[in-house]
This record gives sequence, structure tokens and C-alpha cells, in this order.
Amino acid sequence: MKAVIDLLRSLLAGEPPPLTADSKTHVLLLDVDGVLVTPPEWFGVRLRRENADLTRQFFETAFHSASTGRSDLKDHLPAFIAALGRSQKPDDFLHEWLESENHPDRALLREVRTLRAQGWRTYLATNQEAHRTRHLLDVVGLGAVVDGHFASCAVGHRKPSPDYYAEVTRRLGLEPEQIVFWDDNAENVRGAREAGWQARLYTDVGGFRRVMGLG
Repeated sequence: MKAVIDLLRSLLAGEPPPLTADSKTHVLLLDVDGVLVTPPEWFGVRLRRENADLTRQFFETAFHSASTGRSDLKDHLPAFIAALGRSQKPDDFLHEWLESENHPDRALLREVRTLRAQGWRTYLATNQEAHRTRHLLDVVGLGAVVDGHFASCAVGHRKPSPDYYAEVTRRLGLEPEQIVFWDDNAENVRGAREAGWQARLYTDVGGFRRVMGLG
């Protein structure tokens, strides 16, 4: 079944051209959720079991605002927690959320370290709000394997908005084709390709290794 799902995802993303990249002239951008971080269950899935409609509304409004840098997620939490019928303090709720997803893919991180040792500049390219971004960098440990990040809360736009790819390209000061990007979401990959990036659909560490010339 996994092979079938991976095939469908690849077809949705389209067949990519051969990767033409060099660590001296190109940069590597990596998605986080589903790529560098792979928990057994996303916290949002847990919340949907508690209240599907409320959780959907929260992520479409409050979380979207926070993940584009327009608000602080913690300001939205008291009302959401109360509506869920929980009795937690916002800091405790956020801690449960962040730690439940503290599951980095250590095999992939080893490959990223190898690429950085070869000279690749590497950045996170992820839809995140500010608190989780800091947690990913400082607690999960992703800050030790990247040169920086383009979290949506800092960019002001979310993937797959064309504005996200345009702003990241501008900040890097590179031509679009000098950006190598990996994401497990086919829509994000399509958006990146339309922006001129060399974007690949991530399915597993083995495929990443092959495309990036690691074996």
C-alpha cells in the first residue's frame, strides 16, 4: 500500500527533470513536517478526535494568522483550550503540543549533515508559527543541521502561495533554479516548480540520497 501511495504522490507532483546542482552555487531547502520531523501522530489529529469542527476552525483562522506572522499563537490558546473543555494553562497545552511532535528523522538528519560537510548551505522551508519554529531549532535540534530558516511566520506567507517562493528567492539573492527544495506535499512541490525552483517530492531517505548524489 505504501508503494502505491508513494507512486500516486509522485504522479501528482509531476515527473521532475534531472537535478542539476552544485554545493558551491546552489542551496538546499527542506520542509519539516513529514520530512525532517515524523511523529507517530500529529497533535492536530489528536485534537480532531476531541472536536473536529472546532479544531478545523482553529487551524483555518487562528493558526493561519500565527503561521503568517500576523499574531502570536499563545494569544489564541485560552479561548481554544476552554472551547475544547480542557483545563490546561496555555503554556502547558503548548508544551504538550510541541513535545508530542518532537520526533526528528535521525537517518535523514545524518544525510543532511553529510551534505553540509560537502559545502551545501541548508535552510528550513516550512509552514510554522513562531513558538514551534524556536522549538524545532533549539529543542528538536534542527538548528544544529541548518544555516537558517524560512518559516512562514517570518516570511509572511505560507506554501504553496507564489508569494512565499518569491520572497524566499528574494531573500536568498539567488536565481530560482539555484534552489533545491524537498517537500512531502505535492501541492507545495508544484508551487515551487512553478516558481522555478528545483523541487522534489520527498518520500523516503533512500530517494533523497539517490537524487542528492549520496549513493
